[in-house]
Amino acid sequence: MSGHLLHRQPILRRPDGVGGALPALTLITLFFVVPVVALLLRSVTEPVPGLQNYAILFGDGTYARVFFNTFLVATVVTAITVIVAFPVAWMLAIMPPALGSIVFGIIILSMWTNLLTRTYAWMVLLQRTGVINRTLMDIGLISEPLPLINNLTGVTIGMVYIMLPFMI
Repeated sequence: MSGHLLHRQPILRRPDGVGGALPALTLITLFFVVPVVALLLRSVTEPVPGLQNYAILFGDGTYARVFFNTFLVATVVTAITVIVAFPVAWMLAIMPPALGSIVFGIIILSMWTNLLTRTYAWMVLLQRTGVINRTLMDIGLISEPLPLINNLTGVTIGMVYIMLPFMI
């Protein structure tokens, strides 16, 4: 009797091959691929069929500046994040497992804090009367506050902070 119980087959089998990926592929297709294709089709058919919408988009200097700034910020944030994350990840890889787990837990802990809370914390640190400017002025490195918020510098600092745990 005990031999029979040891060789029992599971009632539900785990799907393997394409069957295992089918639910995820269905959701991705339904909620990502279909809307993107619909948006692309709409962009070349309304108000009249053709590429006029793209000509307007790429012909306007305002949109060109927006595209340039977007790719500039993405490139700068990616470069800084890689430069900071690679040594940290390397250090985590060569640490003893117990210590590495603690350090990694501290890094991941920042992701558990609400994004709005983290954003306001950075605003407090970076504003003209914030901790960073006040400290730099108190030790005599600067004579007047640096513009660290509401500009490319603030966006870069915030984005690097948000993306860093993902890169590590």
